[in-house]
Amino acid sequence: MRRLAPPGSPAEREAPPSSTCGGAPTSHAAGDRRVLGKDGGAMFDFLQRNQTAALIVGMTAASLLTALIFAGVAGGAGALSQLFTWANMPKLLTALAIIVAGALTSFLAMRLALVYANVNATAEGPAVATHQLRLLRIVATPAIVEQGRTAQQALDELDAMIGLNSVKAEVNTLIARLQLEQKRRAEGKKVTGLSQHMVFQGPPGVGKTVVAHALGDIYRGLGVLKRGHLIVAETKDLIKGYIGQTAGNVDKICESALDGILFIDEAYGLVAENNTASFGMDAINTLLTFMENYRDRVIVIVAGYSQPMQKFLDANPGLRGRFAKTIEFPDYAPDELAQIMIAMVKAQDFVPPENYEEKFNAWVSAARGRIGWANARSVRQLVEKMREAQAVRLSRDPESSSTSQLTLADLDSAIAAY
Repeated sequence: MRRLAPPGSPAEREAPPSSTCGGAPTSHAAGDRRVLGKDGGAMFDFLQRNQTAALIVGMTAASLLTALIFAGVAGGAGALSQLFTWANMPKLLTALAIIVAGALTSFLAMRLALVYANVNATAEGPAVATHQLRLLRIVATPAIVEQGRTAQQALDELDAMIGLNSVKAEVNTLIARLQLEQKRRAEGKKVTGLSQHMVFQGPPGVGKTVVAHALGDIYRGLGVLKRGHLIVAETKDLIKGYIGQTAGNVDKICESALDGILFIDEAYGLVAENNTASFGMDAINTLLTFMENYRDRVIVIVAGYSQPMQKFLDANPGLRGRFAKTIEFPDYAPDELAQIMIAMVKAQDFVPPENYEEKFNAWVSAARGRIGWANARSVRQLVEKMREAQAVRLSRDPESSSTSQLTLADLDSAIAAY
């Protein structure tokens, strides 16, 4: 195939040059516009932009002119005055319609001939100027978390996460089961499919979404899912405010998760005791139908606090049967949270405070019982507040430390502001 014609190539130099007058470029089209006047110029511009309409108008006008000439030659000048009368108007309009139809037919035949010629020419590889190409139309796609890791990379990153030993053990169990199913299938033995849908129970900020990301990559690597992408949704994303809207909305979100994982965070919100409860049941019923219809193409993970999730599973008799696997995510221990804090600080190219342990552990003990505590997420917020405190400190005393060093004073300020 021949390459595109570059700018300045013969394909582009064939265009006629514009004439100039007084140093300003003036095209032939601009001169024609001045001769035609304002209204005629507007019509000229329209026909120049719409070449299809211009061709049809030109062919119609030529046909009409030919008919008038023949009428004048055959019947004399008097024939024309007798032709254009109100009595003949239906016949004239019919004749005009026939002429326009004929012009359109001729145009379509010409276009088909050009397409056929271009197809044959393209097979031989013609050069195409860059400016002649058009852009593709981009269609909006649903928000999807695409993953590019291999299954082994996902496992390595999951293994490197601090804590979560019980969760890692459950993931190992899942992988071992899938590997055994693959081996039995390769040996031609019967494989009874088991439900892949899961419940992630535990407090916020303990890595439930991160583990779901990793499972998507692992399942794709093992051939369980074709894409392994992750769609994250909450109650507010599923429920709509009017009767009949919720089911359609849930279907749309579920379809976007096909060949991947649908992760519904705080799923117990669907059975909350408020005015959205009936809409929540619509969402649950639609979800169950989807899980049944596409059980080999999607994995659904519902997540949230342990006790409310039990209430969610009891809301419909079919839920517990669909979600056969439950993984418990425990709170991080204080020493694990300290390791997470150090890892976050170093990842942002900062140096943690010296002798931070006592103050940090006291903060964990006090903050853990407050509303809004979120384990690693709360630690991330503390790190952000330490950085803010460092910025204020250095603005007042630039020599107090390097721009990388976080101090106990920054930690004190962050704890006070938390």
